[in-house]
Amino acid sequence: MSTAVDHGHPARWIYITAAVLLVVFAVIAVLTFDEIHQNNEANAKAEQLHSNLLAAGLPAPEPDVIASALGDNGGSVCQDPDAAHIKAKYQAALTNGAAGPGQRPVIGSREAAEAVGQAIAVYCPEHLADYRAHLDSLNLDDTTK
Repeated sequence: MSTAVDHGHPARWIYITAAVLLVVFAVIAVLTFDEIHQNNEANAKAEQLHSNLLAAGLPAPEPDVIASALGDNGGSVCQDPDAAHIKAKYQAALTNGAAGPGQRPVIGSREAAEAVGQAIAVYCPEHLADYRAHLDSLNLDDTTK
């Protein structure tokens, strides 16, 4: 005595599998499109920053290096440059390189400050005025020539 088990129509499983695969491929396509769009935006902004740096007479890394470092949103450069901890980070970078009690402030490079300003102008121009105002409180000069 055997009983027959109805497994349904075999084509139904093919349709279900095809529908699931179609949904998975659609999700992958949407994510890929978004990533390509972000890469295009990052590359365009990197090209703009590269040309702005060169026009200002500043050394400029290759656009692909800029795009890798700053992405499409400016990365750490645009993390509220007016915030106290970001100002402290900029000021800590303007030291003699020693650690502990030997660390002393130095006259900062005007070129480096201008390069950061160029990056802010491209990636987050809404913060440029605050950054420029903060530069007025720093002792900068042409130290890299």
